[in-house]
Amino acid sequence: MHEPDALPDATPSAVPDATPSAVPDATPAVVPPVRRTLHFGAGPEWSLSQLGATAVAMGGVLVFLASLHLAAGGFDGLWWALVLLPLLTMAWAGSAAPLVYWALLLYGWFTLSPAGSFSWWSLPAAAGCIVAHAATALSASSPPAGSFTARTAGRWARHTAVALLAAVPVAVLAGVLSGVSLGIAPAAYVLGLGGVALGLWLLRTSPPAEHD
Repeated sequence: MHEPDALPDATPSAVPDATPSAVPDATPAVVPPVRRTLHFGAGPEWSLSQLGATAVAMGGVLVFLASLHLAAGGFDGLWWALVLLPLLTMAWAGSAAPLVYWALLLYGWFTLSPAGSFSWWSLPAAAGCIVAHAATALSASSPPAGSFTARTAGRWARHTAVALLAAVPVAVLAGVLSGVSLGIAPAAYVLGLGGVALGLWLLRTSPPAEHD
């Protein structure tokens, strides 16, 4: 008697392990921070950091003019329009434009204030000059659409504070010697202004070094 052929084995084949542990972890994509910029007409885009530095520079000019107004007993209202100079020249922050308008502001101090007089308002005026010029130099260190890190801003703030502290003993010495006739020639004042201009130029061409 013929026996039927054996049926094939119906045991299911082994299924590969599909446990969650065998699936590689998906690394989340790093989303770069959104940088907000503003565009004025056909000019370049400006970051909020750059606009903030310009606002600080304008504030420094405002402090300088307010100090001059109090030291000179008032001046023509047209001088207040100089507050807009940092805004109008922010595209040329890395050029000689800031030095030119600060030379104009310092000329206004010696022209409008009484000859041979000393005013303690010169101390806040110096603070406004230092802060405004440092903000302009910081703006020149980055492209218009660039931004500043907190570390960079803090480094510039420390150097600006050192310059402000150096202005205090100079003002005190000037106040002590204000009533003493030293017979200083006008050339000495010119040399002094030249030294100030040289120091500001060195600050712009050799900014504070980055420390590791």
